[in-house]
This record gives sequence, structure tokens and C-alpha cells, in this order.
Amino acid sequence: MTANAAYRRTAIWVATLWLLTAFGAIAGTGLMNSVLNAPDYLSTAFPGRTTVIIGMLLWFINDFGIVLIGILMFPILKMRSERMALTYLSMRMFEAIFLVVGVIFAMLLIPLSQAFIQGGAPNATSYEALGSVLKEAEYWFMTPMQLIPLGLGGVVLTFFLYQTRLVPRSISIVGLVGYGLLVPITILNLLGILDTSSGALASLLVIPVAAFEVILMPIWLYAKGFNASAIASESATTAPNALLSAA
Repeated sequence: MTANAAYRRTAIWVATLWLLTAFGAIAGTGLMNSVLNAPDYLSTAFPGRTTVIIGMLLWFINDFGIVLIGILMFPILKMRSERMALTYLSMRMFEAIFLVVGVIFAMLLIPLSQAFIQGGAPNATSYEALGSVLKEAEYWFMTPMQLIPLGLGGVVLTFFLYQTRLVPRSISIVGLVGYGLLVPITILNLLGILDTSSGALASLLVIPVAAFEVILMPIWLYAKGFNASAIASESATTAPNALLSAA
């Protein structure tokens, strides 16, 4: 297999994984929230555990895909900087870990619901308090904790894409702006200054990231792949540096 064919295959895999992770996150959130965000979730989480578990499995698909994207992009980013490649992969791994922890907290609502149903009304207050703690922990790990490495890793990736012109700079700029907004948005949300919950006006600020990952990059990578001349240029630059290091 030629180098160009290998990079073309990588582009298709990355595009597919971005769409797959988006599907896993959206569908998984929808299924989990339909049960766990209901007003009577303590009464419905255990009977509706099949829906919740399917949603969790979809989230795990998302988490696995996130790490795979980092692994697939590693050799491409490494052409410019090994530190850049390691940073991006690390951020993707942290993002996946935080999401897994968040899903585990959500999963604990199922046995809590079972205990609540068996325990009856006299202990309702304690169950509600514990349920609130678990839901808050789920939110922290699956939203602000996850958005920070997503933003930092995304800035590294899109800055690399902008520098190397592996994709059109207009696409890179959309991603760079979107990812660059995530960290300050998250910090302002944690400080209570900005409401980023679903439906809030500030939640529209994540649209550039969604457009980059779900529309612009997949369409371009499927249609054109990475810029072959840019890859050749990066490879030509990397080879002398590798020889100098070896010497």
C-alpha cells in the first residue's frame, strides 16, 4: 500500500469515527435522559434499565471512538511535532476517561432506583439526596470535565491543520474558533456566569465544534481526504530532522 493510500484510508476512518462518536453521544444521551432525567427517575430507572444500559453502551462506543481518533491522527501530527501528537492523544484519552466515569455515576442510579423501590416511601429523602449527588457527579464528568480536554485537544489539532493545510484553512478556522471557545465557556459555566444547559442561548456557542466534527471534516475527508501535497511537504521536512537526530 502506498503512503497516499494509507493516508486516504486514515482520512476515511477518522471521518467515520467522528460521525460514529457523534451518533453515540446524541443517541446515548437521548436514551439515558429519557429515563434518568424524568421527575420520578428513582421509580423508573430500575424498570427502565434496558433503555439506560443501551444508552450507556452507545456512550462507550463514543468513548472508544474518541481514543481511536487520537491514535489514528498520532502519526500525522507527529510529522510536525511529537509533543503535539502526544498532547492531542492524551487529551482524547482524558476526555474518554471522564466520560466513562460520568457514565458509571449514571449507572449507579439503577441499583439506587431498585433499592428505592424496595425500600418504600419512608426512606425517600435519603434516596433523593443520594440520587442528586450521583446526577451532579454525572454532569460534572460528562460536561465541564469532558469539555476542557476536548477544547484543548481540539485547539492542538486544528492549529496543526491550519499550519499544514491538510484541509482547507476555512475548515480549520471553524474548528479552531469552536474548540478555542470551549475552555472559557466551561470556566464561565462553572463560575455560574454563563448558562450552557440545553436550550440556553450560550449553548449555541458549541455549534462551531459540532459543525466541524459532524459536517465539515467528515464531508471533506470522505470527498478529498488529506491534502497529499501538504503531507509530502511535511514528510520531506521530517526526514532530514530524523536523520539529524539519529546522527
